Amino acid sequence: MKRHVSIPLWVKLFLTTMLVQFTMLGLLAFTSMHEAQQRLLENAELRLQELRVPLESALSTALFERDIAGIQELLNSMYKEKSLRYLVVTDMQGRRLAAAGLNNSKLPAQNRSFTDVDSDGVFNTAIPITLGDERYGTLHFGISTDFLRNAEARMKYKMLAISGVALVLSFVLLIAISLWLTRHLRQLAEASQTIAAGNLNIHLPVTSHDEVGQLNQAFNAMAASLRGRIEALQQAESIQRRYLAETRVEKARLLALLSAMNLGILFVSINNRVAYTNPAFTQIWMIRNSDNLVGREIADLLNDSGCILARPDHFSRHIMGVMSTHESSDSLEIEMTDGRVITQLSYPVREQDGRIIGRILIFEDVTRERQTAEQLIYLAERDSLTGLYNRRRFEDELWRMVSDITRHGNSGSLLFFDLDEFKYINDTFGHRAGDSMLIRVAGAVGALIRSNEIFCRLGGDEFAILMPDASDEDAQSLAERIVRAVAQIPFRFEGKNLRLTCSLGIAAYPQHAESAEQLVAHADAAMYQAKEAGKNAWRSYRADLDTSREMIQRMSWNERIGRALDEDRFVLHFQGIYHTQSGILAHLEVLLRMRDETNTEQLIMPGHFIPLAEKSGQILQIDRWVIKESIALLQAKPEIPALAVNISGRSLDDPGLALFISDELLAAKVTPRRLMIEITETSALSDLQEAQRFIQALRHTGCIICLDDFGTGFASFAYLKHIKADILKIDGLFIRDIIFERDNKVFVKAIVDVARGLGKTTVAEFVESHEIYMVLKEMGVDMVQGYHLDIPSGGHWQTKLGKPALS
Repeated sequence: MKRHVSIPLWVKLFLTTMLVQFTMLGLLAFTSMHEAQQRLLENAELRLQELRVPLESALSTALFERDIAGIQELLNSMYKEKSLRYLVVTDMQGRRLAAAGLNNSKLPAQNRSFTDVDSDGVFNTAIPITLGDERYGTLHFGISTDFLRNAEARMKYKMLAISGVALVLSFVLLIAISLWLTRHLRQLAEASQTIAAGNLNIHLPVTSHDEVGQLNQAFNAMAASLRGRIEALQQAESIQRRYLAETRVEKARLLALLSAMNLGILFVSINNRVAYTNPAFTQIWMIRNSDNLVGREIADLLNDSGCILARPDHFSRHIMGVMSTHESSDSLEIEMTDGRVITQLSYPVREQDGRIIGRILIFEDVTRERQTAEQLIYLAERDSLTGLYNRRRFEDELWRMVSDITRHGNSGSLLFFDLDEFKYINDTFGHRAGDSMLIRVAGAVGALIRSNEIFCRLGGDEFAILMPDASDEDAQSLAERIVRAVAQIPFRFEGKNLRLTCSLGIAAYPQHAESAEQLVAHADAAMYQAKEAGKNAWRSYRADLDTSREMIQRMSWNERIGRALDEDRFVLHFQGIYHTQSGILAHLEVLLRMRDETNTEQLIMPGHFIPLAEKSGQILQIDRWVIKESIALLQAKPEIPALAVNISGRSLDDPGLALFISDELLAAKVTPRRLMIEITETSALSDLQEAQRFIQALRHTGCIICLDDFGTGFASFAYLKHIKADILKIDGLFIRDIIFERDNKVFVKAIVDVARGLGKTTVAEFVESHEIYMVLKEMGVDMVQGYHLDIPSGGHWQTKLGKPALS
């Protein structure tokens, strides 16, 4: 690369000035020499004139007298004295009369002026010799021009000497002036080089207000501005580096997150090429070679033989359609031929200015979720014990059947039946026997049901059958077969033969009812009409028989319960639960009583109205009333311990009860752990899924869950892992006779050990003697409850606080 030689400014200025100086001196020298030459010529002319006068005067007389010898002598004298080169006198005829310095040589040609002198340096001229007015001859002579050349040489020497001195002085002065004038420029240049080297901490002195001072001032301002901008750029660069580092970290986190996700992610650019895929995408679509996906076109990816996609053809067309319409979002469900279900969500990806730069497609394998959802749907509408449809599904199907009949004008029937003396069998032989009996009945009756009929277990030993589009004869025929099939079920439990019978009622719509609720009530009434007829029978609903004493009593109780709710005649009583070791009150159980409407001083025990309220559905209102009143008491009396409220099995089917409890606690600002919810084991096991849902919701709220009557259910210990209860309340059947029954002791001890291993608290109810209390204390039961410790009371819970039950 050619290197450019940099010439300093002062050198350029010096050379330029010297060039001007040389030019000016040359012109001056030329002019001076010309004027000097003119003066020398003028002086030569004057000298010539000075010579002519004496020569003419001296020769005119001698020539007049024709004194040739005198003329020759005069010429010799003048030749020697006047420094003439030659003198020649001729007469009028041009004959040479006398000569000096020029022998016989031809006379040179005359020069008109001194500028015409030849190289011999002689000025040749002639003057006439006259006397008076008459001419006698001519004097030819030559004057040496050496004096002119000497004078000119001396003049040139002086000019050169003066010019040389002037040039030397000018050279020195110009160098000094150039250096002095460019010193500020050199400072600027050096400062600029310093800035170029990266050092911005430079400041030039401003000593004047001229252009140089203004230039220094502008340079300082520029340097300061550069420093500020460089600092700003450095700060921006530092921020940018930090942001870049954070972006790299975020990118790494995002890539790690995307790689760890179970969702398949596919980024597609605006030109329909793959920009990114995560491992889940290739796993979902079973892509063997995932190394070269980025940059490929979507069409190639969909048609790739290495992609084992059992996709329908319409999926490929849909994908390409989504790619061609970048503006919209879309979703799609893909059923794979291998049985999997894949969902696809598609969204446009936009820049900050709204410009679309591609799409993101999200794929999820929801096969297991769909299976789980189907299973949950199955469990949500099925009875966990028998596998039959539960009450919720029954109510949906009942409403659907009534709606269809109303719309199409046909008819249908509802069959209600329960097992005769089931409560006796359950109480005598235990829930295990009762559960086995219910399973056998469900299997025997289910074999008689047609595909368009709905067989449900409503709870306990109550069953219902919906017969859409069925005649009275069809319903009566099925009822006869059900009663006969139940009676023929062989049932043997623990070496004893048990006879099963049932009572069944039929109600037809719209012949026997005007609404779904009325249809249920009349089917229930018909069932009790069958029981009145001696049980092990069926009856169609008859309005004239709906005035039996039991039916009137049931309807009367329903009305009495409704009036008690409306007139606020329910009251709360409390019984203490105590720590077994210390005897100190732990919490209170809320017990419900109803004031008699004729004698408000008389209290009706719950055994008289709770079973009827459960059948009529009024128990839902009662449970909510008890919960609301208990929470209000906890709010009003912060010093009282936690309250334990019993919840009916029917309330477990109420999907809004858990939210109701949460809202009431939040509104009253009561700590949720001060409210304990008691659920009987029987009701929990009758619909395990609903119980699990309800318990999970309450535990999320913060309430304590107590499993009441524990030990009576079938395989109680096995269900503990499904029912997340905090407290196990041992059924009183095992406590009453624990002193005399060794089996009861073993069973209670087993419950205590299992509960302690699971981190649960045990409570023993029906502690009615000191001996029972001591046995339970020795076994390690955590808390005790019973008449020996405390008698339920209405408003005297204050007396229980802080006092041991036994002193």
